[in-house]
Amino acid sequence: MKKQVSKSLYDANGRWVEERGRIKGAIRRAFRLSPQMKEVLQAARVELPPKLKKDGEPGKKNQVRYTCAICKNLFAQTNVQVDHIEPVVPLWKPEAEMSYDEIVRGVFCKLDNLQVICSTPMKRNNGEPSCHKLKTDKENFIRDELKKVLNLKDHTGEQIDLLIVDISAKYQVYYEEREAKRKAKLERKRKLKNL
Repeated sequence: MKKQVSKSLYDANGRWVEERGRIKGAIRRAFRLSPQMKEVLQAARVELPPKLKKDGEPGKKNQVRYTCAICKNLFAQTNVQVDHIEPVVPLWKPEAEMSYDEIVRGVFCKLDNLQVICSTPMKRNNGEPSCHKLKTDKENFIRDELKKVLNLKDHTGEQIDLLIVDISAKYQVYYEEREAKRKAKLERKRKLKNL
């Protein structure tokens, strides 16, 4: 039987180790109750006729779906996210360097920086990534590439914008190669299933 190693609750400075993550989580939970979140969801809301019952009669309630701002398809509320168009954490700035005030201002932003996008898990989406996953993957790729640039603080805003454009083009090539591999793998699985 393995002996469990107890981790310290506090760091070397006496601060709670999980403090930042817990506070960020609380800010995100508070955002879910905000008028911005409700307004963006309401703007993307579409009501469809009720589903038909087994006996062919229409149900009592209309179906509620939400339009994805990227792919324009309709999804149930469980399969959409209210997304920040410009990320809460800027692509060029480490999240650890942000103050709680900056995080709060980023999360509770203006309505024109919010959109509803699909977030259906790949397992339930025929192996296809959702718009939210694609957007997040691209942002993370750009962040990782920017970390490789030494002394990013020495660059001007224009230089960072140009770097982001170059990295976005690099991501497009990376994404197309990755998608070709993923689709080939799915095709192999389908062929094996049909044998």
